[in-house]
Amino acid sequence: MASTTENRSALWETLIQYGTPPLILGLGVAGFLFLKSLRKPPAQENPPETLPVVEVAVVQPHEAGLEISGDGVVVPYREIQVAAEVDGRIVFKASESKAGNYVKKGTLLLSIEKRDFEIEVERLKEQVRQAENSVKELDVDIENTGRLIELSQNELQIAARDYQRAETLFGSNAMTQAELDAAKRNYITAQTALLNLENQLRLKQATRDRMAAARDQAVVLLQKAELDLARTDIRAPADGVVVQDLVEADSYVRKGTAVLVFEDTSKAQIKCSLRVDQLAWLWAVLRRSESAAADARRAAYAVPKVPATVVYEANGLQYAWSGILDGYEGLGLDEQTRMVPCRVLVDDPTAVRFLGVAAETGEAERGLPDRAPPALLRGMFVSIRIHVSPDHSVLRLPARGIQPGGKVARVREGRLRLVPVEVIQTLEDEAMILASTENLRAGDRVAVSPTPFLENAPIARTGEGVPVQEQLIP
Repeated sequence: MASTTENRSALWETLIQYGTPPLILGLGVAGFLFLKSLRKPPAQENPPETLPVVEVAVVQPHEAGLEISGDGVVVPYREIQVAAEVDGRIVFKASESKAGNYVKKGTLLLSIEKRDFEIEVERLKEQVRQAENSVKELDVDIENTGRLIELSQNELQIAARDYQRAETLFGSNAMTQAELDAAKRNYITAQTALLNLENQLRLKQATRDRMAAARDQAVVLLQKAELDLARTDIRAPADGVVVQDLVEADSYVRKGTAVLVFEDTSKAQIKCSLRVDQLAWLWAVLRRSESAAADARRAAYAVPKVPATVVYEANGLQYAWSGILDGYEGLGLDEQTRMVPCRVLVDDPTAVRFLGVAAETGEAERGLPDRAPPALLRGMFVSIRIHVSPDHSVLRLPARGIQPGGKVARVREGRLRLVPVEVIQTLEDEAMILASTENLRAGDRVAVSPTPFLENAPIARTGEGVPVQEQLIP
């Protein structure tokens, strides 16, 4: 009885030992499945669509005209090589003739020995006086011969009448043959005397013409001698600066020897180069002018005389001069730069204006600093601003609004689209483009911030555009 009880206890222990873990595991799985069946799946919600934000600027009309920019260098308006015009020794050299001095037009710089030229002038003056006296003497002689001819003509008329009467009387047998021959002889003698006087008059007149010609030649030689005498003084040909003095006092110079190199500073000239697209706006201005229409062939090789501003920067400060585009420097494109050489003329190189600090914008004139350059000097590197009034409407927008390929990201009604534009000019902060009612007009907004989302958005080029959020910048 006791062994049976022990067997049952061992059986229950075995069942409990091996059955409890599977039972617990099964209860856990059943509980998990029951709890899982009680949980509801979360509702599916679509996230709100976010539009790209772009900074935009308003396109403004530009009414101040275009400004064609370029670089240039100041060159002499005229560089004159002053040469001796007569032979001789330099007897005077003024202190103003030294290189670097500014002189006024007509200032005496050098003198050549005058004595030989003064003697020649006096000799020719005496020759002219003698020739003039000879001509006057002949004039008196010609006048007297003319009076003798008048008397001889009267005698001939008397002799002619006597001869006619003698012929009448001889026909009526009232005069002998000898008397008729004497009357005829008197008539022939009167004719001969008149003819001799007339021949003398013609000879004297020819002699007078020859002597008058000799007198006139002496006058010309005198004028040449006086001119040579005046050329012994070498004077400044214009207001300007002596660049080089090439001779010293007591030097002997020949005619044509260069003695000075002189720079005319009455005006200044700037050599610059323009691109063909810049020059196209000048051609448009030229075609609108009446003078070009009247002479098309001449206008084909000309540029319009439009105003220009010459700007020179020194120590971070900008100075300006007013000038005018004067024409081509030669003709055609430079083979190396493929640009068109032009020249700008400044009428008053000393009329300098102060624009201010180079980093500042605007061209408001200010008081001229003491350290400002007094004039445009040769060799200065300057910038040129040529002012042109276009015949088309021009728009202005920030330069960063220009996309690659000459396009802008236009925003209308919340949609951004890339549209092509014709860029006229790009400055540091602004760009000028031609107005187009289809692609871009005043009042439109353009993106000025980066737009990387357009790389894979063909709808921005051919479709209605990409929806965006606008953030207007001032």
